[in-house]
Amino acid sequence: MSNRITGYVGQIINGEKLAKIANDIYRLQYSNDFSECTVDNLLLIELEEKNVFGDPKYALVCSEGVGWEQDTYGCLEVPTNIGQMGLWNGRVFISVDTVKSCLTDKTEDISSYIRTFGSRLDSNCSLWQSKMSVRNDMLVV
Repeated sequence: MSNRITGYVGQIINGEKLAKIANDIYRLQYSNDFSECTVDNLLLIELEEKNVFGDPKYALVCSEGVGWEQDTYGCLEVPTNIGQMGLWNGRVFISVDTVKSCLTDKTEDISSYIRTFGSRLDSNCSLWQSKMSVRNDMLVV
């Protein structure tokens, strides 16, 4: 981590709140015939790229440095953990505004948010940093 660049900050998303929303979506899709999911806390980052209307574009990043960029419909793919092993074997698409309703008041630099364990995670960190702006006063809700 000492070699990672700092100054790229995102806001922590409350995974429990996001899981309630995800389970409501699953409930509508599967008529209560599903195993409830959990969602890990995630990092919401603002990308330097803007959407087609010139508005901010966002992504969600997990502690492994894997992430999901906002799509053209204004939604973020949210990974869900389903089953006893809690693997990311589910996903739901949730609007950016709804995801932002789960923001905490905590921020974290992506360089320390992404775990350190080998070059793959460092590469993931660098990739997201290359897509972010250092200016981070834009995440205020």
